[in-house]
Amino acid sequence: MRTEADQARANAIALEVKKDGLRQRQSGDWVLSLVIAAVHMDARITGAAMGTRYQCALVEVDDNESPVEDPEKQKWRDLGPVKQAALRCRDPVFWAFLKEEKKLRAHSQDEAADIVRLLCAVSSRADLAINTVARLDWYSLDNHFQAWKAAQNG
Repeated sequence: MRTEADQARANAIALEVKKDGLRQRQSGDWVLSLVIAAVHMDARITGAAMGTRYQCALVEVDDNESPVEDPEKQKWRDLGPVKQAALRCRDPVFWAFLKEEKKLRAHSQDEAADIVRLLCAVSSRADLAINTVARLDWYSLDNHFQAWKAAQNG
């Protein structure tokens, strides 16, 4: 069975672009202008009607064509799962995510910590540093939270 991800990969249009302009409209929407070299232009884009919608993923590359890592994401990863979980548990937005997505209510940092321990099947968040399965559960939970948060800001 073909998934949406498989379908997206099969229909992806790969091309190199350069940022040419950025402005914000009165509505709050952003207009991003990209320049596409003629050799990279795809007929599916030139032939598409105005208003055609696309889903887009952009990856910044350096002069060696290697992806440039977002320093904020690297800082987050460097914290490790124990500190990450502690920070998330202090965040009322994370509490809202737990309520909406996991149907578990947290009204405080301590209640959020209880929920994280429950969902990751550990007796202490410190176990996230030594229990591989629990750590993977934490990363999955945190990735779900980040996707939920991005959709809320959407």
